[in-house]
Amino acid sequence: MLSLFFPPGQVIKENKNWFFMAAAIFLGCSIVFYIAPVFTEPAAEGAMDTQLEQLEGIFSLVMETTPPVGIALIFMNNFLSMAQMLLLGFLAGISPLITLGINGALVGALLSFSAQEGVPVLPVIVFGLLPHGIFELFAFFLCAAIGLKFGYHCIASPLPGKTRGQSFRYIWKEAISILPLVVALLVTAAVIEVLVTPQLMELIL
Repeated sequence: MLSLFFPPGQVIKENKNWFFMAAAIFLGCSIVFYIAPVFTEPAAEGAMDTQLEQLEGIFSLVMETTPPVGIALIFMNNFLSMAQMLLLGFLAGISPLITLGINGALVGALLSFSAQEGVPVLPVIVFGLLPHGIFELFAFFLCAAIGLKFGYHCIASPLPGKTRGQSFRYIWKEAISILPLVVALLVTAAVIEVLVTPQLMELIL
């Protein structure tokens, strides 16, 4: 009987180039929105304000609830975002591209705003982003990688030796195979973000 899943390590190894591509898109957007005043343009500013308001709303709700509820809220928000990248990537890879771009831009804009307010950027990254971001970003890039692979091999070019239908089923199996790992990473990130990150941020604010 054929296994319904691939070992997660195998999926990660086979998709490392897609993983690095996803990371490059995210980091590229972060750098652009950090060093260039692109978010001062009316259209970009409006889109950024909307995203920041959503983040602020989630953060306020998390802070007003008990830690278990806050952890659950952060986990669900991140999981839904990553699930859509992972499972809707076959639509020409548009969903992961947009999600990578928006989230990268948000990080860059937030760091730029912190710098303008006189808050040192490096401590914000080290204490505010890295502790939970190591886990969250790994899951984020992994989901985006499979999503981008979906888009390319199901639309532009099938996997070597496979039809588009066979490529779809193969990549879908990869996507399902990494879901438990993604859930574990996101739960860990949510716990750190609620219980640890606020304490660390108090050291620099």
